Parts: sequence; C-alpha cells; structure tokens
Amino acid sequence: MRVNLQFKKRREQLHRQLNSTKGGRGRKKKLSALNQFKELQSNYNRTYNHYLSSQIIKFALDNKAGQINMELLSMKEAVKGTLLDKWPYYQLQQMVEYKAEREGIKVRYVDPYRTSQICSICGHYEEGQREKQELFTCKNKDCGRTLNADYNASRNIAMSTKYITTKEESEYYKNHVEEIAVN
Repeated sequence: MRVNLQFKKRREQLHRQLNSTKGGRGRKKKLSALNQFKELQSNYNRTYNHYLSSQIIKFALDNKAGQINMELLSMKEAVKGTLLDKWPYYQLQQMVEYKAEREGIKVRYVDPYRTSQICSICGHYEEGQREKQELFTCKNKDCGRTLNADYNASRNIAMSTKYITTKEESEYYKNHVEEIAVN
C-alpha cells in the first residue's frame, strides 16, 4: 500500500505539471511520462501479486491445507473512492486460483459480510467492536479480547462455511439491494 500511495502521489504531481502545459508541439511526448508511470505501477502490482499468491500457496502446502478461503469482494463497491479501489485484488484472486489448482488445492469464496466485525474467538457481534481501522475489541463481557483487526477478519474467513459464488448471494447485498440499485 505504501508503494501504491507513492505511485499515486507522483502521478498526481505529474498530472498537475501537465495541466499547466499548453497544447502544441511536444504535448503527446509530455503525456507519455504519465502513461509510462501507469505501466510502471501496473508492473509493480502484478509482480507483487505473483509474490503474494506464491506465498499463500506455499503456506497452504506447508500446512497441508486442502482448501483456501477468500472473501468474494468487488473492490469497487467495497471501498469506492479509496486507494484500495486501485489495488488489483481480482488479479490476486485469479493468481491464487490457478496456482492452487496446479497444486490440487481448492479455493472457496466466503461471504465477506461482517467478517471484520465478528469476534473470531467467541463469535460475538456488536456495533463498534472495530474501534479503529487496525484494532478489534470484543465487547462480550466473557471474552473482551483485543486483536489486530486484519488478523481477526482473516481467522473469520478461514473458519467460515458461508460459501458463495456471486455477490448477489452475499448477506450485505441481500440487505442493501435497494441502496446498491440507486447507486
């Protein structure tokens, strides 16, 4: 994310510089720098996704996992307008799928609804348990655990049996279908 943020800032800076450039000779050449930067970021993301997908498969093989659970996310809808909507999550999913298939590991998609808001230790859900982006605190008086929010969500995804194949099967989609249709 840090590298992608740097790419974004540099691209914005280039774009501001190009806005002050008048038309005429050399404009196409000046715009090519912006296009090269997009290609550089795309290459970086593809390389990093290959690395991540290889590490995921290696972890599954080392732990003798026969299945990998992943959230079925449409990143555009999930985090529209943030830096994450530029992250090629779908590309990572595809890489994990084909590498897992090559090793005989199944990939199943789970419903992402509230995976980061339910306690992975006791299963308790209550509004406001995810106090900060990186911190999850269970409000169940018998549990009260504090965990890294991503770690908690990943445990929930790994243990989930709510398998779906389309976003329309998701609880979020079912509960918010009117809002999605309007947007």
